[in-house]
Amino acid sequence: MNFSKPTNNGFKQLAIILIIIGVGFRFVNLGHKVYWYDEVQTSFRISGYTQEEFFQQVYIGWPDTVEHLLKTYQYPTPERNLQDSFTALTKHPEHSPLYFLTARFWMQTFSHSVTTIRSLSALISLLIFPAIYWLCWELFQSASVSWVAMGIIAISPFHLIYAQEARAYSLWAVSILLSSAALLQALRIAQTEKSLKAKIARWGIYSLTVGLGLYSHLLSIFVFAAQAFYVFLTPVWQKRKFIFSYLFSSLIGVVLFTPWLFVFVQNLAFFLENTESRLVPREGLMLFWLLNLNRIFFDVNQGISPLNLTLYLTLGLTVYALYFLIKTTPQNVWLFILTLIGVPGMILILPDILLGGRGSTIARYAMPCYLGIQIAVAYLLTQKLTTPKIPSSHKKRWKWIFYTLIFTGVLSCMVSLFHPVWWHKSYAKSRDIPKSAKIINQSASPLVISDEEPGRIMSLLHELKPNVKVQLMPGYQVIVLPKIEPFSDVLLYRPTQRLIDGMEKIYNVKVEKPYETSWVRKVVFPQQ
Repeated sequence: MNFSKPTNNGFKQLAIILIIIGVGFRFVNLGHKVYWYDEVQTSFRISGYTQEEFFQQVYIGWPDTVEHLLKTYQYPTPERNLQDSFTALTKHPEHSPLYFLTARFWMQTFSHSVTTIRSLSALISLLIFPAIYWLCWELFQSASVSWVAMGIIAISPFHLIYAQEARAYSLWAVSILLSSAALLQALRIAQTEKSLKAKIARWGIYSLTVGLGLYSHLLSIFVFAAQAFYVFLTPVWQKRKFIFSYLFSSLIGVVLFTPWLFVFVQNLAFFLENTESRLVPREGLMLFWLLNLNRIFFDVNQGISPLNLTLYLTLGLTVYALYFLIKTTPQNVWLFILTLIGVPGMILILPDILLGGRGSTIARYAMPCYLGIQIAVAYLLTQKLTTPKIPSSHKKRWKWIFYTLIFTGVLSCMVSLFHPVWWHKSYAKSRDIPKSAKIINQSASPLVISDEEPGRIMSLLHELKPNVKVQLMPGYQVIVLPKIEPFSDVLLYRPTQRLIDGMEKIYNVKVEKPYETSWVRKVVFPQQ
């Protein structure tokens, strides 16, 4: 098959429109969505604190303002320097440091707000467009496929939610695409160019992308495992031309990562402790896989249900796209995409099936798989709409499939933009934060008391007025109330039963649930 077809101007124009829409989506309502638990952890680390330090310094049963707590523990200050941030990061070696250190410099340069820190992820996410164009070109030598892939990524609801999150996943997506394209380019040059200088330059670029990937996210190891499978499954007669260069370049990339690898080994106990929740089994694995696959094209916060027809439509499209890819492309093309999808996918899925766990149900961990699937779908659509021998009636049918994907993508993005809590923010941790914040902010001068864990309470604080007073305490400590005269209301946020019982027994009060959400309780004093 001839992959070097001229660009279809219709695809190019449509892709440009979709990219403009997608870029706009990425910067709309950046400060509107709940700053959830994981993002709070990002801010702890870039400010130079661990969650444990925050607990020791703040959970002392003494009121403080929201403004002071956020300013001190969620944004960089002169009191905590870069070394403090690095020390905080070493307590979570499962997260590579590049994004967090970049975010610290970003926040030191610009204003301190949720919008500011999320804008960094939004800007990084724009690099996904040239990166996926490059990868598609290396695979297919087709500008049309590259433009279609950019259009699909632009309006993918999956990529949008992580482009608006203060986490490293947009950076990881970019690094996956760059390392993949750099490897394919290096392999192509190794087999077609005689210039040693050109070969060294391309393998050097690949080494840098290996280092970038590892510093972006530790799960890049899965991506490089997939690339190794691809290289070693290449026919032997071709492999001789580049196997040494590939191994040496990969080694250089790993050497670049050695400083953090040393930190990782030193703090292995923290890694095991921080990731043990991934080992908790979850029922309905297959339904979660289908739902997560569905979400890369269509996501209106739909729940997990075997009756959801769109799950099976998305699965059917994916399976057919991969079948069509294998049927119509050379082995070096389809094998690369299949390994990009299959190797990380199997590494996630097999432990959950054999040993129990939930890692394969966490959508963001499967980023390489979804990128590979989206590229396969982009190739399928391009070929179905441009191959001359396909009947016009079939082309019309595929055109409507393409339009449907565009419609569902744009619709999904528009819906998610205006909802403060989405599925990826963990309903258990974020569901009623907007309602709780509204109740608290409506009070003239509230005192909020809580023994909730730091990550969850700080998520609420990002939604509260700066002058709201908050009194935090560990669950085992006896509550000591300050003078209550200055406060119009005394409210409990997600209190444990121990805190409720202690309040009622010591102060002879009633803790009531007069609000729409049980996350906020009102303390009613006898004189009231």
